[in-house]
Amino acid sequence: MLIIPEIFLAICAVIILFISPFLKKEAFLKIGYITLIVLFVSQFFILKDIFYSQLIFDGFFIIDSFGSFLKSLILIGAGLIIFFYLTVSNPKSLKRPEFSILFLISVVGMLLMISSNNLLSLFMSMELQSLALYILVSFSRDDFISSEAGVKYFIIGSLSTCIFLFGTSLIYGLVGSTSFNEISLFMSDLYSTPTMLIVGLIFILVSLSLKISAAPFHMWTPDVYQGAPSIVTTLLSTLPKIAAFGVLIRLLVYPFGEIIIDWGKILIILSITSMLIGSLGALRQTDLKRLMAYSTINHIGFILMALIPGSEDGITSICIYLIFYITMNLGMFLFILNMQRDQISVSSIKDLSGLYKTQPLMAGCLSIILFSMAGIPPMAGFIGKLIILNIIIDNNLFFLAIVAVLTSVIAAFYYIRLIKSIFFDDPIDDLDNISSNHSKYMLCGFAFFNLTVVLYPQFFLNLCASITLSLFAVK
Repeated sequence: MLIIPEIFLAICAVIILFISPFLKKEAFLKIGYITLIVLFVSQFFILKDIFYSQLIFDGFFIIDSFGSFLKSLILIGAGLIIFFYLTVSNPKSLKRPEFSILFLISVVGMLLMISSNNLLSLFMSMELQSLALYILVSFSRDDFISSEAGVKYFIIGSLSTCIFLFGTSLIYGLVGSTSFNEISLFMSDLYSTPTMLIVGLIFILVSLSLKISAAPFHMWTPDVYQGAPSIVTTLLSTLPKIAAFGVLIRLLVYPFGEIIIDWGKILIILSITSMLIGSLGALRQTDLKRLMAYSTINHIGFILMALIPGSEDGITSICIYLIFYITMNLGMFLFILNMQRDQISVSSIKDLSGLYKTQPLMAGCLSIILFSMAGIPPMAGFIGKLIILNIIIDNNLFFLAIVAVLTSVIAAFYYIRLIKSIFFDDPIDDLDNISSNHSKYMLCGFAFFNLTVVLYPQFFLNLCASITLSLFAVK
């Protein structure tokens, strides 16, 4: 029997909302662990039907292996982030049961985004995810910076919504339908592409670019990453990116696959600008969360590069890179969550000075993750970048490969600058030792994964190649 995990999660979110007022003592912990269990059960439902393929709800949503894989990745990431929330020291303002409920609602929106097979269902899913994230970003009500970040994110998100709806209305006016299937049939019957259709697609791409922080639509990212609570920044930098890339891939490869030449040029511009701004913008940053914002922009540019050919190999390489990206980011943010001095959270780069002298194991694990983010062999980040570069070179996009390599060299500078600070700078004032054993074990686990991927890269190639088949079976 097919059990749709989004419906299960939504029902559980409503039930948790009703029972939360009756849990008095440490309600946020109890609700957090219930949320963790719910995410685990949902993962079982997805894995049970991972090879299942069917259109549901009158074609508004689709279940297939590609979507199930990305959903599984999101649920794993969501489970880890909730576990971080439960095990690290959080500000008092975050210790409320509403946090886990809003988190669960945003995850439901992300899963629905990936399964969307219609522009209307995609819009509703994006709004469900975004509305929960707006609240989470400004969750620390007494913190002015958090409130400011929430307002900025809300304004940019509202602008993104308007742009998406305008693009959708143009496409509906031409095609007469918002269904991906109908758009695909319409495109296959055309001898020449109407200009208005391309304009509509450009508006939708601009809206999605705002969601994934692709330059030049990245303006909100550094401020929101810095202002939001660190656990929310961890969420923003990982899960919504996976959902948005799932949408981009499904939208461009299937209904608009016939005009790959047109949207390929747009992606080239987005990719190059993202890699340049992401690598150059990080050079002058002094705050780790702002640095991670520019790092995200740089990685987004790299991932977009693999989508340009619109090929099965390109989508496979994106799926592999997303696996490595989420482990690198979660590892880095797990350390940022535990960065404290006198039990007060800090995030300045200079606070890393001399970390090796006081916490050598944590310094070693953090360095491995940073080397991986820089793309230094034989780390996971290097494997991911190498696979994408091979795809780009095979498609004769040499100029794009040159830009990618040059920006990777620039990006390596600011990652290695952090490692230099950790090992060779004199400590200004020691950070508190990480008290949570859970955090220590998980940080070691992320580092071990990034270090040992080189021993079994074929596993990820075979896994992602098999799940990509379902996406191209409908073409």
